[in-house]
Amino acid sequence: MGKEGILVVASLDMYDNSRRKEDRFSISNLPSVSNPQDTFANITRGDYEDYLKNFRSFEEQLIGMTNDTSLIDQAREDAPEQAKLSADIQRRNAERYGGAGLSNAQKQEQQRANQRGGALNLAGNVNNARVEQRSVNDALLKELISVGQGVNQNALSGLGDASAMSAQRQAAYKNAKSQHHSNMVGLGGAVIGAIFGI
Repeated sequence: MGKEGILVVASLDMYDNSRRKEDRFSISNLPSVSNPQDTFANITRGDYEDYLKNFRSFEEQLIGMTNDTSLIDQAREDAPEQAKLSADIQRRNAERYGGAGLSNAQKQEQQRANQRGGALNLAGNVNNARVEQRSVNDALLKELISVGQGVNQNALSGLGDASAMSAQRQAAYKNAKSQHHSNMVGLGGAVIGAIFGI
């Protein structure tokens, strides 16, 4: 491990220790960094590895849940059970009350009505479950998109800041170089003037 790697590890250890103690960073307890680009790259790489280790699988599970059909599946399972319960209630009532003087044709019509009710119940429950499932899946997808946009916005902001700081460094370097050149020309002129007595 190179000097920069040791500094990064030391810096991260100091960060962990200061967070545990709830101390704030101050300039006096930060290590000196000889290569800021490598240090920043190491910290960024560590953040990415932390994301892969701790969050990526959870994020993939959430993405997979945007195609969930559990509510629809449950509605399909529940509808036949409800139709069976309704038929059992009708059968028990017929046994208790002896059909209440219903003819065979009326009993058959009751059974057909019960079957139609079961089919309508299945269709209605499945359709309602589809609407609710789509709503739940869309809400989850919107939340995931919102999180992604927030991460993207922060990353773009960081890149913009880094670009601006790089431009400022280059401008400062050009200004310092120009100032140095002017100082040298002025010094040379003063030396030549002193030599020739101007």
